[in-house]
Order: sequence, then structure tokens, then C-alpha cells
Amino acid sequence: MMLQLIDKKKIYLYLILLTILISIHNVNFIEIFNKIFIVDKINIKSNINKITNDRIYKSLDYFYDLNIFSINPDEISKILNKFNIIGEYKVKKKYPSEILIELKETNILAYFFNNNERTYLGENGKEIKNIELTDIDIPLIIGKVNTSNFLELRKKLIDKGFEFDNFKKFYAFKSNRWDLLYKNKILIKLPIDDLENSLNKLKDIIEQTNIKNIKIIDLRVKNKIILS
Repeated sequence: MMLQLIDKKKIYLYLILLTILISIHNVNFIEIFNKIFIVDKINIKSNINKITNDRIYKSLDYFYDLNIFSINPDEISKILNKFNIIGEYKVKKKYPSEILIELKETNILAYFFNNNERTYLGENGKEIKNIELTDIDIPLIIGKVNTSNFLELRKKLIDKGFEFDNFKKFYAFKSNRWDLLYKNKILIKLPIDDLENSLNKLKDIIEQTNIKNIKIIDLRVKNKIILS
């Protein structure tokens, strides 16, 4: 009986030792796991200027030394969405420890002045400041800018077959009406309502009429076209 008691004690001792060893190894495994999957590189591929790229890199410093599994891509998206110059982006985790980001600059559609500060309007519908653009021919918007209205007008012009680059100035009125300067020489006065029909008429006039001496195309009156 005494021998059996000793054997039981040994078994209990082995079990305790085994438990301790397993616990130690588990701790080591967790430590190794965490070290392997800690983010140590963020790689950005983009066509955006270096100064803005550097600012984007800096804003993502928070994600270094975090476990890659714990990072929610939506958290990265929130940061990227603060940079209005970005039109499109993709975020991908490259295991074990790298984050890959592809950025594409939004197309700059026009510019306007807000409190005497030049502001650009991107195709993403966002206002962009503090950038320097050279050798870019884009129209000027004069008046109070309503971004959604401008984007809608641009889409309709393109859908009707107009070359958007041919419009050099857009005059925005509080009534949501627009005047357009076409090829720097013809002022087009659009109505508030029935814009689709008016743009169809405008297309016919430009394609079928000798517009060489025309300075104004007034489409504001329904069922009437005034050329001067």
C-alpha cells in the first residue's frame, strides 16, 4: 500500500510539472506569435505627390507595432478618407507583418476661390486645398459652389457628347441656374428647369449652326432660343 501511495504522489507530481511546462511553452508560443505578426512595414503605392504621400505615411504610424490580426481595415480607411486628394484606395494585409495600400489621386475637375483661397474640386466630390498644380487646364467656377449640382451638370454635359474641357468658366447662381463660357468666347445661359432638353438644343446649335459670330446663346425661356 505504501508503494502505491508513493506512485500516486509521483503521478501527481508529474502532472503538476507537465502543467507548468505546458504553461511555460504556451507563454513562449504567444510571445513568438505576437512578435511574428507585429506590423513592421506599411507600403504605399500611389501616383500622389511626395509631400502628400509623406503626410499619409506619418498618419499611419499608429498601426506600427500592432498585431496585424487586430487591425480593422476600416480604421485605416477613416484616416485615408481625411485626405481629399485620394480618389480610390485599396488596403490589404500581407502576412505576417506588412500592410499594403494602393492609392489613386482623384481627377481635378475645376477650381474656385473661397475667402480668396484657391480651392480645387475633385471628381470624388471633395474640396482640395494646399496643393500646387502646374500645367493643368481646368475651368473656373464663379459664385457659390454647390458640389453635387456641379457634378450633376458635368455628367449631363458629358452624356450629351460635349467635351468638358471646352467649357472654361461656370457661373453658379443662387437659384441653381448656370451660365457656361464655351471655348472662351460664347456665353451659354441655361434655364433652371428642363435642363436635359436645353442641352439637347445646345448640342444642335453648336453642331449645326455657324457659331463664329455668336457671343451669347440664351436658353432660359422655354421653347425659345436667343442668339446674339
